Amino acid sequence: MQPEADDRDEGRGRALKRDIFAITQLRMAGAIDAMMQYFAPDVVVHYRCTKEGLFLPGELHGVEEFRENIRLTDVEYEPLGFEVLDILAQGERGAVRWRNSWRQRGTGRVATLDMAHFLRWRNGSIVEVFEYLDYHGWGATASEARLDNRGIV
Repeated sequence: MQPEADDRDEGRGRALKRDIFAITQLRMAGAIDAMMQYFAPDVVVHYRCTKEGLFLPGELHGVEEFRENIRLTDVEYEPLGFEVLDILAQGERGAVRWRNSWRQRGTGRVATLDMAHFLRWRNGSIVEVFEYLDYHGWGATASEARLDNRGIV
């Protein structure tokens, strides 16, 4: 009986990995309504980092608040591209580490972000997200954005 349980767990892990990749694709394509179908109505999103631009560390409660956060981000920033670096999934938990680039619509500045999202599912929907990011800075290269190169530090 044990191999059947292992096969189900392995199959579930593959399905979660596919879902995680699909979520990143939908996010960067601006298909937010399709992306939101993966999230429970009462999802809690934890931002655990300083965010460049509009959003500071904190929490969002519910899919509508999450959707509005993304809408406001997209008003200010244009997604340019992404690369998934790692996806892990086991049981009802998953994680993705990915890199993405954005153009600030008002200034044209481009930033590249390394992001990690830790996800928890319940009854087939994501109920909790932890987001961490590190951005490489604005400009053609990350070194242009270093504070010590501009005499600030």
